[in-house]
Amino acid sequence: MESLLHSLGIDLSALILQSIGFLLLFLILKRYVFGQVSAVIEARKKEIQDRMAKLEADQKELDQLHREVKQKLAEIEMEARSRVQTAIDDANTQREKILGQAAQESEQVLTKARQEIQREKNRAIMELRVQAGDLAMQIAGRVLDAELDQARHKEVIDGFIDQLPSSN
Repeated sequence: MESLLHSLGIDLSALILQSIGFLLLFLILKRYVFGQVSAVIEARKKEIQDRMAKLEADQKELDQLHREVKQKLAEIEMEARSRVQTAIDDANTQREKILGQAAQESEQVLTKARQEIQREKNRAIMELRVQAGDLAMQIAGRVLDAELDQARHKEVIDGFIDQLPSSN
């Protein structure tokens, strides 16, 4: 075997010495460096896992907050719609009330105007009767050339008025 190694250009003593050196270097590195590097790697791995867990928890919390915000917005929108509908209903009620009052007031004004017109009409008819009576008396006085007494005067006026066409 030595000849085979020698023919390949490998020195057995150098190979053994290098193997021992490598083994010693490996043991030293394992004892002092690999442990620390492994601890750093494990710490970094744990830190990454903790961050991932926190990110997942934050994402879940964010999703929950998003759902709550959506629900609150829906509630606010429903309340706003309810308030708007209430305001519309109140406005319609007020409008109906105002229209009812206006109709009632206009009816009252119309009734008062009709009553006033009827009073004026009755007063005008009375004035016309008095004027017609005076006119009839003057005509009768001229025709008869005589003055009538009060009773006869009333009788003549009433007869004349009864003969006038009714204008009610």
